[in-house]
Amino acid sequence: MDTPQHPLKNWPLILILLLLFFCATLAAVWHVSRLQSKLIESTAIKDARLLSDALAEFRTLYTSEVVKTAKQHGLDITHDYATKKNAIPLPATLSMLLGEKLGEHTSGSKTTLYSPYPFPWRQKTGGLRDQYQEEAWQSLAQNPDQPFYRFTEDNDHKRLRYAIADVMRPACVECHNTHPDTPKNDWKAGDLRGILEVDLSLDQVIAQTQTDLKGTIAIFGSIALLGVIGIGSVIGKLRRTSVELQYRVQERTTELAEKAQELERSNHELSQFAYVTSHDLKAPLRAIANLSQWIEEDLEECLTSETRKQMVLLRGRVHRMEALIEGILEYSRVGRVSVDVTEVDIGALLLETVETLAPPKTFRVDIDPGMPVLNAARVRLSQVFANLIGNAIKYRERDDGHIQVSVNDAGDFYRFSIIDDGPGIPKAFHDKVFQIFQTLQARDTIESTGVGLTLVKKIVEEQGGSIELESSEGQGATFHFSWPKQPVINHDA
Repeated sequence: MDTPQHPLKNWPLILILLLLFFCATLAAVWHVSRLQSKLIESTAIKDARLLSDALAEFRTLYTSEVVKTAKQHGLDITHDYATKKNAIPLPATLSMLLGEKLGEHTSGSKTTLYSPYPFPWRQKTGGLRDQYQEEAWQSLAQNPDQPFYRFTEDNDHKRLRYAIADVMRPACVECHNTHPDTPKNDWKAGDLRGILEVDLSLDQVIAQTQTDLKGTIAIFGSIALLGVIGIGSVIGKLRRTSVELQYRVQERTTELAEKAQELERSNHELSQFAYVTSHDLKAPLRAIANLSQWIEEDLEECLTSETRKQMVLLRGRVHRMEALIEGILEYSRVGRVSVDVTEVDIGALLLETVETLAPPKTFRVDIDPGMPVLNAARVRLSQVFANLIGNAIKYRERDDGHIQVSVNDAGDFYRFSIIDDGPGIPKAFHDKVFQIFQTLQARDTIESTGVGLTLVKKIVEEQGGSIELESSEGQGATFHFSWPKQPVINHDA
């Protein structure tokens, strides 16, 4: 058989997956870019905070330790210390100088200390000189503990302006209020006397980040390329596998169709064989029975009692053989010949079965109330009950015996129990009774084919149920079997 060549029918889905893959890659690159931008901003804010905190701490330390000691030694604390002898810079002046020196090593960053109340020597460079400084003053005046910052961009240069409050310290109040050049002489501790601003350039960081981002994009691009190659490889393999599977399915379907035809032909031949065998075997047996009856009638005056007994025994063997043939045929039909599924009233079915078996009048068969009504193969279920109840009647030790039929709900199954008070079955023979042609008593004692319980077991198991025996010698016997609430359909029948 030639291998069929059929293109895959899911190319649109594959193209959609590829498109989604590329979109996901672009989204990932965009997301990484955003994360890097946020990382730049958060790092810049952190650096500005560290620098401003360092300058503020330095100014505090310089004021408390250096300025105080210098005054005790008669040194002058002034902004023009460079032109005076025995003078050192003001804390604010030295802080700005330190900020400038630090800015030389941090790629264009600078620090500024400003206030609406500049000293005379800072009139030209002091004061609030732009909108940001005015907004910073208003914000820090209301929330001196919260920094005020803004990212700005001018001529493609991005910067961070970060401002913190410079609050009047108690130790500085007197100095500021009494200084001869002070622009304000009513300072109080806690007043906002100025703003320390750190102005950071982000150009170098952005350039480095963009370089890293290009590397990231290159990595994602490589991954995307490898993904496309991988998807193409998988698609090719899937296509080959699909064609191969189609071929195997067609081959297997053809094989199964041939097997089904062969099985159907075999079943038909088996049915024909069983019918012909049954007819060809039963016809001679009936002839033998009839012939023995005629011989006995024709030679009635000449037959001895022993001869009559042998004639009766002969006909008994013939009837046993007929029953055995019928039992074998019934056993062969289970699972092979379909039977109709109908609604079965178990209570009514049991009454019909007991009536057909015709036990002695003194023999009691009790059926528990509440027997279910279910869809089932009535013929098969009737065979099960007839064999189990019939055996209890056949092997009774007395005519006033008793049989109890009960049922329990077992989920997807009903569990039926047939309990008798007969002679019981020794535990050593519990498995043997379900084997074909096996009997516990001689066939001359009680007529039996040895097929009944084997047939029951096959019927029950064919329906997905099970059968169990509880018994001991002299203690009666209980047969439990389960039957599905929903019928099992045999598609091979």
